[in-house]
Amino acid sequence: MCRLLGFISPTPTTAADLVGVDECRQWQSMGTLHDDGWGTAWINIGAEAVARFRTPTEGADDPRLTRALDGDASEGRICHLRMATTGLTDLEENTHPFLADGIAMAHNGSVHPIERLREYVSLGEIDEIGGTTDSAIIFALVLRRLRQGEPLLEAVVATVRMLRADFDHPGINLLFLTVEEMIVAHATAGTQVPYLQGPLPPDHHDHYYRMSWQRLPDNAMIVSSSGLEHRGWSLIEQNTITRLTVADGAETIVEL
Repeated sequence: MCRLLGFISPTPTTAADLVGVDECRQWQSMGTLHDDGWGTAWINIGAEAVARFRTPTEGADDPRLTRALDGDASEGRICHLRMATTGLTDLEENTHPFLADGIAMAHNGSVHPIERLREYVSLGEIDEIGGTTDSAIIFALVLRRLRQGEPLLEAVVATVRMLRADFDHPGINLLFLTVEEMIVAHATAGTQVPYLQGPLPPDHHDHYYRMSWQRLPDNAMIVSSSGLEHRGWSLIEQNTITRLTVADGAETIVEL
């Protein structure tokens, strides 16, 4: 159970430039609840590559996360706040985003039972990704299809469809980032909302897995899981996977 934030833009920008510093602080403050680590991946301007930073420490008061949201401009970025699934250790290798072959991935949700999910991948595949989580296995399954020649969108669609067919109401919210595109998967129909106590951010009781997005001027697009006020945003349709191109924000939407 985690929080996601991501954007793409034809020109370098920051999340704060797109939606304001207050929204960024509200999102970052959810790190007090989702306190098992945080990470970010971004398009490294000039290097034509995706870079990554992650740490198993809390992000709510981390100035490095503040800088990632407010100060470090990029044509694309994804951020992740982690609340570890029960029994999965708070290690850096379990912290998102995962990164391989120039592709970063962050996940919100869970696929159970993980013991059966592990049967879908080889030890070599999971060792390459690192970590012990269901999220790492999802990434390994997508990478397998990519290396067989499938485009990223098709690989994600096929993987999510397989998991939805083989597991009972899996929670699959995903952000993928490359230098050319961001892929947004929202497939949580029927997923049980986690029971959380205490004062909670907006929508955390009934709509924990909700995803929203907003198109900004110059065809920038920003995406977020629940927890923000989301004034002026639109809900992402359930059971869809969308490709957003960095160059112009063009959308390709696939229904599951």
